[in-house]
Amino acid sequence: MAHNDAAERFLGSSGWAATVRPLEVRPAPPAAVADREVPALPGVHLERGRLLDQLDAAVEQPVTLVCAPTGWGKTVLATSWLRAGRALGRTAYVRFEPNCGSAAWRQLTSALTAAGIALDPAAYAWGGGRLAERAVVVLDDLHNVTNRTVLRRVERLMSRLGDRIGFLLLARSEPPLSLYRWRVRGQLTELRADHLAFTQAEIAGLAEWHEVRLAQHFRHALWHVTEGWAAAVAVALSAMVGRHEPERVVTDLLAGEAGPNEQVGLAEYVQREILAHLDPDVYDVMLRTSIVETVCPGLVEALTGSRNGARQLAQASRANGLATFYGGSHSWYRYRRLLRSVLRAEVRTTLAAEERSLHRAAAGWYAANGLPGDAVVHAVLGADWVTAERLFAQYWPELCGSGPRAMAPRTGPRPPADIADRPMLAFALAICCRETGDVAGMSAFIRLGERALGESPKAIDAEVLAAMRLAEAVTSEDPERSGEAAARLLCHIDDAVDEHLYADAADAARAAGYLTLAGCGIAHDVIDDADSALELGAALARKSGFNLLIVQANRQQALAHLHRGRLSAAAACARRVLDGSRDAGISESRNISHARLVLTAVCRARGQLDEARYHLDESITAEASPDPHGGWVSGAISLAQLLADQEDLAGAAEALEPLLGSRIGAMPPTPEISARVLQADLCLAEGRPDKARAVLDELARHFPGAPAVALGHARLSLVLGRPEPAARTLEDALAAQPASLVTTVSATVLLAQSLRQLGDHAGAAEQIQHALRLAGPEGIRGPFLGHGAWIAELLDDPPPQVTPSAPDEPSAPDAPSAPSAPSAPSQPPADVFEVAPGQMADPLTEREMLVLQYLRSMLSIAEIATVLCVSSNTVKTHVRHVYRKLGVSRRRDAVRRGRELSLI
Repeated sequence: MAHNDAAERFLGSSGWAATVRPLEVRPAPPAAVADREVPALPGVHLERGRLLDQLDAAVEQPVTLVCAPTGWGKTVLATSWLRAGRALGRTAYVRFEPNCGSAAWRQLTSALTAAGIALDPAAYAWGGGRLAERAVVVLDDLHNVTNRTVLRRVERLMSRLGDRIGFLLLARSEPPLSLYRWRVRGQLTELRADHLAFTQAEIAGLAEWHEVRLAQHFRHALWHVTEGWAAAVAVALSAMVGRHEPERVVTDLLAGEAGPNEQVGLAEYVQREILAHLDPDVYDVMLRTSIVETVCPGLVEALTGSRNGARQLAQASRANGLATFYGGSHSWYRYRRLLRSVLRAEVRTTLAAEERSLHRAAAGWYAANGLPGDAVVHAVLGADWVTAERLFAQYWPELCGSGPRAMAPRTGPRPPADIADRPMLAFALAICCRETGDVAGMSAFIRLGERALGESPKAIDAEVLAAMRLAEAVTSEDPERSGEAAARLLCHIDDAVDEHLYADAADAARAAGYLTLAGCGIAHDVIDDADSALELGAALARKSGFNLLIVQANRQQALAHLHRGRLSAAAACARRVLDGSRDAGISESRNISHARLVLTAVCRARGQLDEARYHLDESITAEASPDPHGGWVSGAISLAQLLADQEDLAGAAEALEPLLGSRIGAMPPTPEISARVLQADLCLAEGRPDKARAVLDELARHFPGAPAVALGHARLSLVLGRPEPAARTLEDALAAQPASLVTTVSATVLLAQSLRQLGDHAGAAEQIQHALRLAGPEGIRGPFLGHGAWIAELLDDPPPQVTPSAPDEPSAPDAPSAPSAPSAPSQPPADVFEVAPGQMADPLTEREMLVLQYLRSMLSIAEIATVLCVSSNTVKTHVRHVYRKLGVSRRRDAVRRGRELSLI
């Protein structure tokens, strides 16, 4: 089977006849455009409803631009949309051929005439159509139109008829039209490669059609390496058909081996369809700079000698979107992963004699610009052993304490013959292995360096060895080993304080040790100990001035804030991790993955599930394998939690499955508890309370007093109709003062649910109001999701009458207030709440009081309307009345005034 034809089979080709059943091809209904003018749908066709819906809305605008490189499914999208009969009114379809010249205009006018759109060539007016009638004109492969006269006419046609015709432009690069005119007026809809990229759900659907069974994390890895490129996904899945181990195709892609592999056929497709059409100068720049992970104008000059690096990279970005702007202080760009893999294979064949010199030039640029991690890697790949040794000796605290990267695997040169006598070079090679994911190679070079140091190394050498052991433990994600290695490093620093090459080395080494101790404390949920170590480590990292250590400190601070439930602070620290990594040109690393997972958790806690899924997808790296002993454990748990939030129980169970095969204790406590509690919740949802109880009981034996386990037991009791033990469990958990504010809010909501089931509606309402007060400052919404109906019932009940103190008997401000004697409950009027005379001219109605209760939360007007089962306009009316009666004009002021009047 020729796998290199898979892209044509998926994306459509006139010379291919389908021999397999189509996935989902709707019969084409009668349409205004002739079938012979619209290309036939390919045999392997995945119905992509989300994009079809976007086109439905887009064509209501005058202009829609679908711009993406070849193989991203532009034509198939337009074809499926047309053949599904979703284009209302007359439709004209034009596909321009290369070198069409002035004939393109005749082709366009002929298609308009055939569709019944009579064009007046002088006035560019549509004659004969009904005034309210709207049509659609599809201009496919518009990048082939280069005649300036034709382009001016097309632009004039769009300007004159945009109010009656929706123009759908399909192109590989942005056409030379004045699209900014429609863009600034908000009349241009753009669908780029990121919109057309396959989602993970779509990859799963296509794999199912191909009858290829891939585990969830392998589907994620395929999505990561292909970046959703439709042609690449189709080729890869086609190559898996009939294989006993289809996962090997994914692992080869991750290793960069399947690009040049003719059995898969991606290299031939990329070379013929993309690289062959590039400008020679742009191709040469991309070829030479493909040896680095991210490229900037300075690196272009260092590797090619060209001083037009900024212009050439921008041109590569515009030309088929081959490079994407990444940002940062150096204006970094990033090539698409599969394209970079093919280009690197080309370097090994066409520039083999220059490859080492290119790596040495890159190492020199990185070293000169304060980026030692990349400098060491490229010095090693360029066999510049002296430079690699010198760079490690100078920057070892930052290199050892910065955490592993996620660079593409490389085949480097053989080490020199005297490596056994050069411990610093062995350690530099170990760092290079760590950055490229070779953990075994890292350990081997560390042992080699340790032997080279001898049994009685100098104090500074012993300190460097301890730092390398720390880096090894951190890379293996073993908290116990990491803590021990950090303690050893801190002991060696004082012994070698007078032997450091520069003054900041000791501070940087201490920062690495304390930050590692903080990470161990967070992993074991010992947050108080982690906070003290983190404070010291972050201060020392900032004092040392090493950017990557500061990034590491921000990562640990983000995790610590997240465990405390300080969502805003956690999100801010996570974004600083992303910004610091971007400044260093790092596009993939463990720090970035953890920062994205922090943002995922923040968005989940705030009920922003779509944004949470975006950050979760961005956290996926080449090492995204949910192994209980390392890898993407936190990501797998976050994915399962998010799928459970979206009521995809089967997907959540599949995500958790690889983590549950080992005994309790195989993972650190925090992820272990999260995974097992979620397992119990899924068992409850599936109607298996006995299994849920067994899981929770075993967790309670291993982790007594864990708040998450207590909440799991409470949910179990509520499902079984036993609110009394649930209330006792929750009261005990709250009395222990959980470290996380999110946990406190969740427990308070569950306690309110328990009290409601017990018939204590007043107590339940009080707990809900307390939960809203706690949740408001951090915007916590997740614990309230799914409970809107009964919460609305509680808050609909009239609150007790407010009886203010007499104005002539003020209480002493510093004296403690005596407990008030219980009074008989008073019955407020049916529609108003009385307040003290002189405080409000017009009392609030019951509904307005209820809206005021919600205004102190982070719920939007639309969400309040959903909870109250009314329209948004009704809520807005109540809000205006509340503002008027309280004499305020802003939401925050209304809440403040309501508290002053004891209304909330």
